[in-house]
Amino acid sequence: MLFEEHSQWLLVVHTVLAFATLAISTHLVLWLRPYLRGAYGNQRGVRRFAAWSVATYFATMLFGLALYPTYRVRVRAEYLDNPSAITRSVEAKARAEVTARRHNEESRSYRLGETPRERVVPQRSAEEIAIEAEQSVERGVHLSRWFDVKEHWSALGLLMSVGLLFILSTWDPKQGRQGIRYVVLGLAISVALSTWAAALIGLLSASARSVASL
Repeated sequence: MLFEEHSQWLLVVHTVLAFATLAISTHLVLWLRPYLRGAYGNQRGVRRFAAWSVATYFATMLFGLALYPTYRVRVRAEYLDNPSAITRSVEAKARAEVTARRHNEESRSYRLGETPRERVVPQRSAEEIAIEAEQSVERGVHLSRWFDVKEHWSALGLLMSVGLLFILSTWDPKQGRQGIRYVVLGLAISVALSTWAAALIGLLSASARSVASL
């Protein structure tokens, strides 16, 4: 797959750019608050933040598009949309927990100078593992759907950020049309919310399985 061998570095850059976009879009909302009171003193700084928002937003989506083929096949198809793979992962996790506990008991006996002996290591029942597997499968379905929502919100957020930059670049509030300030603030808040939503959904998806773990 295209760029799969560079997926880890692409994910790092994508994440850094995403949080930069989040910070810039949030700061832009804060800088626009005086507009509600009719105070337009720092128009140059507001326009600069709007331009940075568009630039980082576009770069974030560009790196996201480079990562998408790897995510679509290696994360979504092979894991999130694959109940058997999720079940095997849960079972492997349960076996790893037993092995880790056994090693911990052996290490404890060695530190205390005790004679190594067979210990009964507590482990989860098959029913508990099956319940966790079922919950993980359901969570994978929800994450897949929310990721699709994130992609649509991100595209809409980019369009709104471009529209916001255009308005701020052409509109002079000192020349009248004061009502536009509400449109400007509404767009800025919508862009910030879209970046926050995309970041949170991306983190939740990565908590299940990330291209960085491939």
